[in-house]
Amino acid sequence: MKLVIPKSIFPFIGVLILLILVELFTPTPIDWTQNFNSHDKRPYGSFLMLDLVETEFFPNQDLEIRTVPIFNYPEQEDSTKLKNYIYITNHLEMKKWDVSRLIELVKKGNQIFIAASSIGKDLEDTLNLKIDRNIKFANLTQTKKEQHLTNTSIVGNKTFNYEKAFDINSIIKFNKDSLTVLGVDEKKQVQFIQKKIGKGSISINCQPLAFTNYNVLSDNNAEYIAGVFSYLPNLPIVWDEYYKPVTLFRTSSPLSYLMTKPPLRLAYYLLLFCLLFLLIFQGKRQQQIIPIIKPLRNSSLDFIQTLGRLYYSRKNHKDIAEKKLRHFKEFIRSKYHTEFKLGNLDDLSKRSGIAIKTLQILFRQAESIQEISSLSQEDLENFHSKIEYIYNNCK
Repeated sequence: MKLVIPKSIFPFIGVLILLILVELFTPTPIDWTQNFNSHDKRPYGSFLMLDLVETEFFPNQDLEIRTVPIFNYPEQEDSTKLKNYIYITNHLEMKKWDVSRLIELVKKGNQIFIAASSIGKDLEDTLNLKIDRNIKFANLTQTKKEQHLTNTSIVGNKTFNYEKAFDINSIIKFNKDSLTVLGVDEKKQVQFIQKKIGKGSISINCQPLAFTNYNVLSDNNAEYIAGVFSYLPNLPIVWDEYYKPVTLFRTSSPLSYLMTKPPLRLAYYLLLFCLLFLLIFQGKRQQQIIPIIKPLRNSSLDFIQTLGRLYYSRKNHKDIAEKKLRHFKEFIRSKYHTEFKLGNLDDLSKRSGIAIKTLQILFRQAESIQEISSLSQEDLENFHSKIEYIYNNCK
């Protein structure tokens, strides 16, 4: 059958093809999503940060990536080999039980480093501090931010500049006697602190964007990162991948994820086009319904029943009995390989499991049927019942 495409569809097909070509050849815009993932090479990913940690800052130490909350860490971990735990994200939201487990790790001597623009109320209350967003008009128009380390013996009096990629945060409301200020900005606002708890310590930096790919490659900011990590001892590293913004996608719809990936988005559009194309041509021509043909009826049983009724209506009981006897003898011959004779009854009884007395009664009745000229209905039914008994009980 020749396929005929309606002319009214041509403009729609042309526009769709044009959209696909534009989607294919349009330059991919830079994605500035803050994801902080260790495998992400986009500006706000942490691919270069993890590489620095593994190859430059702690080259001889084991590195483990965790994708579960702190509460699910192995229970024996806080009492065995000490480690550095690194959490870099925009918003670090921990449950109460996670905060309790975090403090347990620190008290045992482990080191915690957190770079986040907020750390959640439970952790703030536990550490007795607060990260505040300085939402003022002057700060909102700010295009540049400076970072300084208070310990000049580490990087000297160097100033580290951050353009665009920074947060207007500062650490406030803390007890100066209980922690150490390690870094400030150009306005002397606290940006980096360390608090000792038990045998370990927690270091908090409120500028997580300083540890992303964009700022690692900007100016000499990698030196600032090296200065920050110099406060951590040379221990094995545990890198967190659970408390990341990407975990928000776990509760979002699959379609929203498809729209964030250009190849998947294009495949989705192509699927919609194919479905629409199918609906258009499906409406033009429907497949004819194939009629259901019933299979031919097996008439063998009907023939037998008709034949039986014919014999019964003629009252030829002797003829019916002789045919049943002939069929019975053939059954004995094929199954037990013997003849239905008086001399074989003893052997037939052993083979079939039928009492010899029953076989003898049936044999005598069969002989009498062959000698008489007619047979009553009662005698036919009696003869039939004996044969059926043998059929049903022989082995």
